[in-house]
Amino acid sequence: MDKKPLLILFEENELNIASLYSLFAQKIPTKHNFWFRLSQEEISHADSIRNQSDIIDAITENNFSRGVVNHVMGFVLKEIKKTQQEKVTHHEALLTALRIERSMLEKKCFEIFIPINKRVQDMLCKLNSETERHVEILTEEMKKNKFVF
Repeated sequence: MDKKPLLILFEENELNIASLYSLFAQKIPTKHNFWFRLSQEEISHADSIRNQSDIIDAITENNFSRGVVNHVMGFVLKEIKKTQQEKVTHHEALLTALRIERSMLEKKCFEIFIPINKRVQDMLCKLNSETERHVEILTEEMKKNKFVF
């Protein structure tokens, strides 16, 4: 995993998040559409990254940026395995998703890279905005269901 270019790891992480949200859609049939829509948006994020593959080295990375991506990816993979094996409630899924999305923002996943290309910089800004929007969607869903944060 550590030998892959950082953009590829980033794309894989978005696909892993999409897989987790898709699992939530399967495990929580009453909220299938909610989770399916978020899963599709994560796939769209991965596509945005993949579309930059011609300039895959357009990011200057450091050990910190790689460590952050690996940390988030490890958590997501652990949650996928857990969700495959156990029941999950909508409340638990929302808390997990909020933790993932917020950690992407708090760890400044989209800002710790130094893009040397305007297209990559624009893509990272867009992904950051969409992640902020996901936090808002998840927070609103928590409030709508009167769940405790």
